[in-house]
Amino acid sequence: MATEKIKLYRERVNLRGFLAALVIAIVGVSFLYFSASKDLWEGREVWQTVVQNIGALLLVMGAITLLWEFWAKRAFLDEVLAKVQMADEVKQAGFVRVTDSFHRDIDWETLFRSVKKLDIFFAYGYTWRSTHAEELKKVAARKGARIRIVLPDPEDTQTVSELARRFNFTPEKIIELIRDAEKDFRNLHICADSGAQIDIWFLPATPQFSFYRFDSLAIFALYSHSRERTPIPTFVVEMGGTLYDYIRKEFDAMIRPDGLARHITDEEK
Repeated sequence: MATEKIKLYRERVNLRGFLAALVIAIVGVSFLYFSASKDLWEGREVWQTVVQNIGALLLVMGAITLLWEFWAKRAFLDEVLAKVQMADEVKQAGFVRVTDSFHRDIDWETLFRSVKKLDIFFAYGYTWRSTHAEELKKVAARKGARIRIVLPDPEDTQTVSELARRFNFTPEKIIELIRDAEKDFRNLHICADSGAQIDIWFLPATPQFSFYRFDSLAIFALYSHSRERTPIPTFVVEMGGTLYDYIRKEFDAMIRPDGLARHITDEEK
């Protein structure tokens, strides 16, 4: 019913536009017709020129109005609607920022300062861990905080082989890097005697992206498939958006009891 009303309204608007353009064009043609009569304007050549120009102007206006109503306006409206739809999609995704500078353009210091629930998923994050070692210790010492980490399983041959191929390392080097990450996160327990709860899982699958969830914000970074170091597209998204929900669900699915990830128990530590 609503669609029919919109269609009817659109038809009425188009008809009015067409009639207005037609009237303007007819008036313009009439002015041109009368301005062409020599007897009528004998001795009034100045006025003849004025009427002739007005007629030409009205005729052009009529033609432009027709073009606008039946072609340009529709194209313009389609473009506006497309941009509005894109803006809605960006808003629904929850984008806060997009950058290609993972380390410099993200305000990590502010994120670490107040975070209570930190979830991390990456291959090994050597540079990131080294850069933010002190912030991680402060979060670990924060009472009531929680740190959860998912790393690739260094005991899964297929996962290690794929990471070795991707990063152009030997499998032994990949295992070493993952174990170093595991060790660093285990050592956070020293800072967390009365502070954060810290849990680590091993996932027998190759990460296709990395993410870091700081309470209501998440940083989502892609991996490069090039052997060269290239800028990495990085997205900051907020709670309530589809991307944030996706990240949260992915993490929860990995670490749930029937998920793929293997929890490192206290005995293993």
